[in-house]
Amino acid sequence: MIRGKNVLIRPMEDEDQQFVSELNLDPAVRSNVVGWDFPQSLRHQQAWFRGSSSDESTHRWIVTDTGGLPLGLTGLWGIDWHDRNALTALKLGGPHASRGRGIGRDAIKAVMAFAFYDVGLHRLHSTVIAGNSASTGAYVDHCGWQIEGVLRHQVWRHGGYCDLLAIGVLKDEFDALPDAAEYVALVTEGRVHGSQSSHPAGSRGPTRPQVGGQ
Repeated sequence: MIRGKNVLIRPMEDEDQQFVSELNLDPAVRSNVVGWDFPQSLRHQQAWFRGSSSDESTHRWIVTDTGGLPLGLTGLWGIDWHDRNALTALKLGGPHASRGRGIGRDAIKAVMAFAFYDVGLHRLHSTVIAGNSASTGAYVDHCGWQIEGVLRHQVWRHGGYCDLLAIGVLKDEFDALPDAAEYVALVTEGRVHGSQSSHPAGSRGPTRPQVGGQ
């Protein structure tokens, strides 16, 4: 379990595929994700998930609120152990929309802390459709990411071509964030230093986050 301040991030399971299917069919989500596909049935989604579990370089996670309600998905894709980098992304929306509540920034920082301080990566990268101000604002304006390049007319959306922004962040850029230490403590210890434990009384305490579970 990966902990943020207001979110929990856990491995994706078979029973999550109904939520993932609804998320992928949400027009607001489809218009802003970089990848494109035809709308798929729940059966197709379930078959895809079963077939994807053999890729050990990719780990897909469900973002929930602290009560376990699914809010979106994130993960690490194409982990390069030699160069210590990976692709990450975040998809929020679906039937339990969470826009404007800081959930995205919280999830991004939690994944960054986990990737840099538990997995041991040095760099994360992603792409964002130009004009997706919510994603650009979350990553670049609030989470220390940098725009590293522009792929002109890379994706087709809304009847025309759109530029794609290549974005990335290094471990020391994450460390420079004012609340980086809080997220590192949440990820590695399950709590923020100086605060009460987030585990209930009598529990065994925080456990090391796991990246498996596809």
